[in-house]
Amino acid sequence: MALVRPVRVVLENLPENYFEEHELVYHPSDTAFGSRRVPFTRTLFIDSSDFRESDSPGYFRLAPNKTVGLNGVPYPITCTGVRRAADGSVSEVLCRYENEASVPKPKAYIQWVADSPQHGSPVRIDELRVYNPLFKHANPDEKSVTGGFMNDVSETSLEIIHGAVADIGLWDSIKRYAATDAGKKELNEQNVETLRFQFMRIGYFALDKDSSMPLSAIESDQIASTKLVMNRIVTLKEDAKKDA
Repeated sequence: MALVRPVRVVLENLPENYFEEHELVYHPSDTAFGSRRVPFTRTLFIDSSDFRESDSPGYFRLAPNKTVGLNGVPYPITCTGVRRAADGSVSEVLCRYENEASVPKPKAYIQWVADSPQHGSPVRIDELRVYNPLFKHANPDEKSVTGGFMNDVSETSLEIIHGAVADIGLWDSIKRYAATDAGKKELNEQNVETLRFQFMRIGYFALDKDSSMPLSAIESDQIASTKLVMNRIVTLKEDAKKDA
């Protein structure tokens, strides 16, 4: 699981040292891909796109007084309020972990990543490069665009995002790759583009050559000595009518 623009969530009814561990599969329909165990703690992150301060019909993700499920977690959470930064923006979403109450099954499940540095979570992505359509029109020729295609380049064709995070499965996958003969060879030659991942609900990503991935840092589990720069190489199809 990965979050492009994470927002902090605090489960206020849990103690500061609360800890669970959940096993999540890498591929929901193919167990051959294996699984990983991820921490679950009082403080976690969700993507900002999964939270709204104002609820609306047909919206099933998190909002004040609304309950949602967390992928792979047995109990849902309910939003009870927010904390704000000095500029008025939401700095934290306050929630209740419904592990002691009977609540209806949520209509939506969202991604999350634990805030648990002692367990290596989250894995911080130094730079996420999201490539969007280069042109504003499907056929930017002189008939449809005054001045031709060079005047039709979209200002948002490349988004560079800092602060994205992923669960520890990303780092575990990198370590597993580095333990193979092929992985050692590619990493020693700085061929990091061969490492590719699917981020749920976001797209497919590959490490960029601007990444720094010393084999020695990976083998010694020193993620702080690496730099993760990831490019989106394939988008996912989305239902434009779906607001949930």
